[in-house]
Amino acid sequence: MNVPENQPVNTSRQWVHFALGDLGVAEREFSYESPAYHTICFLCQSAAEKLLKGFLIYHGWSLKKTHDIVALLALCSEHDTTLAAMVDEGIVLNEYIIAGRYPEDLAYEQLGSKEAREALNAARKIRDRVLVLLEDLFN
Repeated sequence: MNVPENQPVNTSRQWVHFALGDLGVAEREFSYESPAYHTICFLCQSAAEKLLKGFLIYHGWSLKKTHDIVALLALCSEHDTTLAAMVDEGIVLNEYIIAGRYPEDLAYEQLGSKEAREALNAARKIRDRVLVLLEDLFN
């Protein structure tokens, strides 16, 4: 099977597209009268993960199954020190790899507006940097 030369770029664009969808849903959910904060946190983690994977794939990284934002940020260090320095955001978002998906692992009742806002801010910071770095994919 022949793989087109531009496959990594197309794949990167798809990962970013899905990430922006996750983040958009999280932002809309936050605006509702009774937001599902655990879902917002989970979607923010998912969005950041997809953004970073899209960035890494763009740079030739072979997709590996991981949900660890801190590890993904470390892999970004070869290409961008700003992303690599977002460890605090990664730590925040890593809290939600399971939360929102499996309530028995972290009582989702513990997740409130403060945690959701923190997760949104962390994911937005990663989104903003990745979109600058991958600007040519969307022009």
